[in-house]
This record gives sequence, C-alpha cells and structure tokens, in this order.
Amino acid sequence: MSKIGLIIRREYTTRVRKKSFIVMTLLGPLLFAGLMFGTVWATLADQKTYKVLVSDPYGVITRTISDTDQHLVPRFPDRFKNSENVIYAFTDKSIEPEKMQDGLYNVMVEVDDVTITDGKCQLFFSDYPSSQVKDKMEADLQESLERFRVIDSLQLDYEKYKRAKLKVSFAEVNLKNLGQKDYTQQKAMVGFGFAILIYFFIFLYGVQVMRGVIEEKSSRIVEVMVSSVKPFELMMGKVVGIGLVGLTQFLIWVLLSSLTGSLAMSYFESQLAGGSAAVENGVVVMNGMSQAQLAQNLMNNEAVNWLFQINWPLMISMFVFFFIGGYLLYASLFAAIGAAVDGDTDTQQFMLPVTLPLVFSYFVSFMLIENPASSIGNFFSIFPLTSPITIMVKIAIGDGGNTGVHWLHLVGSMLSLVIAFLFFIWLGGKIYRVGILSYGKRVGYRDIWRWIKQKN
Repeated sequence: MSKIGLIIRREYTTRVRKKSFIVMTLLGPLLFAGLMFGTVWATLADQKTYKVLVSDPYGVITRTISDTDQHLVPRFPDRFKNSENVIYAFTDKSIEPEKMQDGLYNVMVEVDDVTITDGKCQLFFSDYPSSQVKDKMEADLQESLERFRVIDSLQLDYEKYKRAKLKVSFAEVNLKNLGQKDYTQQKAMVGFGFAILIYFFIFLYGVQVMRGVIEEKSSRIVEVMVSSVKPFELMMGKVVGIGLVGLTQFLIWVLLSSLTGSLAMSYFESQLAGGSAAVENGVVVMNGMSQAQLAQNLMNNEAVNWLFQINWPLMISMFVFFFIGGYLLYASLFAAIGAAVDGDTDTQQFMLPVTLPLVFSYFVSFMLIENPASSIGNFFSIFPLTSPITIMVKIAIGDGGNTGVHWLHLVGSMLSLVIAFLFFIWLGGKIYRVGILSYGKRVGYRDIWRWIKQKN
C-alpha cells in the first residue's frame, strides 16, 4: 500500500472509532428530527389566546343590533369570527391606550378616519401578537374596509364587484417545454437544499482538517511523520482520509433519515387511511388503492408533480461530484492554513479569504431562486471557488436556457473545478511543506508568499 494510502487508512480508522463520531452519526438524524418536531410541538403548544378590542368610533366595520344595550357586532358577519387564538370585542368609543392596563384586553386595534382613506390603523398591545394572529386581524380588517368602501362610498353591489375583481397569476411555460407548466422557482429551492448540504459539509470537515494539522504540529508528532513520508503525501492523506470520514457519516445519515422518514410516512399513511390499510399479495393497499396507484396519483397531483420534472440521476451524480470536488479544493486550503499557524487563535487572519467565496456562493444561490436567469449566477456557477454550491441550483432547474444549465455550461463548471483543485492542491502543498515545520513565529501573508515562491 502506498504511503498516502496508509495515511488515509490511519486518519479514517482513528476518527471513525472515536465515541464522538459514533454518537453523532447515530444521534444526528434523531436530533435533527427531534429539533423539527420539537419546533412544531412548541409552536402548537404555545397557542396563546388574544383578547382583541376593535375601536370603531366612525362605525365603519361595526353596527348596533339593539337600541337598548347598544350591542356592537361586525357589520359583515362572516368577518371577525372568534377562534382559538383570537376573541374579538368591539366599541364605538376612542379608547386611550393607557386604559388597556386593566388587563381585560391585551390587543387593541383603532379604526379611524385615516384607516378609511389609506388602510393604516394603529395596533396597541401588552402581549405581542403572533404572526398568525396578526394575519387574521389584517385579513378581517382589509375585507371589511373594502366592503365599506365599495358599498357605502362607491354605492356598488359588493357581489358584483367581487365577480368583476380579478387576481392575475402566471401559468409559466418554458418555450423548450411547450404544453407543460414550468416550476423554475420550486425546482431552484430543491437545488438550494442540495447546495446547503455541500456548504455545511465543506465548512464542517474542512475545519476538521485544519484542526487536525494544528494538533499534530503543536504536539510535534508531524516531525516524526515527515521523516518517513513527504509533506505533500501527509497533506493528501489527511485531506482524503477526513473526507472519507465525512462521506461515511453523511451516507449513514441519509440511510437513517430514509429509514425514519419511511417509518413516519407509514404511520402517517395508516392514520390518513383510518386504519383501512391492508396487504394483498404482498402489496400494501389503502382504501382499495395500491401503492403503485398512489404513486401514479402523486405524479398527477399538480402540487407535487414538478418534482418529477427534475433530472434526478443527473442531480444525484453531480451532487456527489461537486460534493467531493468542493471539499477537496477547500480542504487543501484549510490544511495549508493549519500548517502555517501554531494555534487556533492565529487562523483568523487566513480564514477570511478562504471562507469568503463560500459565504458569497451561499448568497448567490439564494439570489438564483428569485432570479434564475441572472448572468451573475451563470458566472459564479462556473467560477470554481463558488461553483460547488451555486451550480446545484442551476442543475435542479434543468436545461432551461439562461435559467437552467446547458451541458456545455455543466462541463465547463466541472473542468474548472478539477483544474482549480489541482492548482490549489499544488499551492497548498507548497505552503504545507514549509509551514508544517515552522514554529515560534507569527506567520503573515508575506511569509506565505515567500514559501510559495521557494523552489523545492
């Protein structure tokens, strides 16, 4: 076995046997699932009831139903309905906010003459209302004020007005796929999810490479190792070994997440079917419908059928390529940083130029969701320091001209990444070769430049 192979084996076996690796590999998906379900549970459990007082001195959205007790009700009965979170009360008087301190109401909305003209109204609260509560209040007020303006001000029949009112929406059709509705932004979101995985993987395991080099350098173990192997071989072995550790952990996470997801889906389907699921000839049948029929219905469902427009074999294969290529490129730089410094505190000055392209590619990928045809996005999906993350959005969109990724675009991005990887491996190796045996001096950019120019 080559020396690089021996180093890879050492790095891999040492790290996968650690208790921290085993615990995080097994508990990672469970912790993530627990975080998601815990967030949902906490959101549902914390459903505070808000007592909302609507002050309407101008009688815009309320009316009196009794001359004796002057009882106010909404002018339009289908609005301002009480719910689990909101209980409405109405008054035709202007209430000073200070009087709300009695605790009867924790939210007050004031409808005045300004509200009638431009829709702006003041919201007073002692307990800040949730976005769900605010959305409900805004919807009730907006339609009530709209009806008031149409019926009282314009003297029009509101039902006729509603029939005349249109909301314009686009049924997007790509000229390359005539007759098929386009879901560019939805597919871009899928690509963004893959981009986030690559982004965190590069950061997480790239930093592990850097810290591993710093630990070996500070303990002087590296002095013994470089007596039998070349520094470049040592760097490559460490980069590839830790990368395989990360890939192993990621694959286990995928398998465990798929397993837990399947169990959750089975439970959900059984609940959805009301216990009517049965097995016929080894095939699960629910409500008289087999899994194959369910899958076909899912493909015909407009809400999710756009997922089947994504070229999944290309998506997965390119994810693996850019996943590995992006890690190897950045890990070589992280290893060079670790070799150049004596401790974690000295890494800050070198981390910024290395991590800045990664952070920038995250924002470019997010921008591509809103503007998939951006020429900036096209450039940074080829530029090797940003392409491992940005290109995933373009691949998910598909072959869509400026919006998606053409095969020439994809090949160019892959070639530029390979060339950049070879260049940065060479560059990182030159820094690593000198820096790994440099001690006791704070290294600056001038020193690194001198190491790069130094001949072997």
